[in-house]
Amino acid sequence: MNENDYVGLWMDLSKRTGISLNEESIVLLQNVFKPKLIKKDQFFLQEGEKSTEIGFVTKGLFRSCYITKMGNDITKYFYAEGGTLFSYVAYLSKNESTYCIQALEDSELLIASIFDFERHVDGHYELLLFYKKMIDGVLVAKEEHAISFKLLNSAERYIQFLAEYPGLEKRLKQCHLASYLGITPVSLSRIRKKSNLIK
Repeated sequence: MNENDYVGLWMDLSKRTGISLNEESIVLLQNVFKPKLIKKDQFFLQEGEKSTEIGFVTKGLFRSCYITKMGNDITKYFYAEGGTLFSYVAYLSKNESTYCIQALEDSELLIASIFDFERHVDGHYELLLFYKKMIDGVLVAKEEHAISFKLLNSAERYIQFLAEYPGLEKRLKQCHLASYLGITPVSLSRIRKKSNLIK
């Protein structure tokens, strides 16, 4: 990844957070974040590992998931381009992660030690705001997903997913999307058919 790619990425991320990054901030980010390739089905974070790194998805797709005591594979969230990868709860608590983060496509990341990132952020107001907005976005997405299970039925959750993540459905296995929505693949097929008929 060349310098122009870096600049373009950070400018795009700054637009997403609403924080304008100046040249000094971008240089600091370039110094701490390094590119990394992760192949499809490989893991950014394994269940039982400490969460010590943070990653920005520059190309590709990931999901976070965990295995229940009954052996069921449950998808929690998806992270496409611009997404932020790390277990914030595991990092804060200094405990092992209760879930894993897996690549669903051959993917490219910018990765940094969370400790190093926070060390650069400390005392730098603009980057501190950027970091806060980034974490706020992760927490809001998780809360909204949890609330959807209380207020929406499965068909409404599917429609909400399509609205929030346009085009992402085509990149996902049906079993992963169904798990994210809290339904079976058969139920998802029925919802899709009804949705197509309504259109």
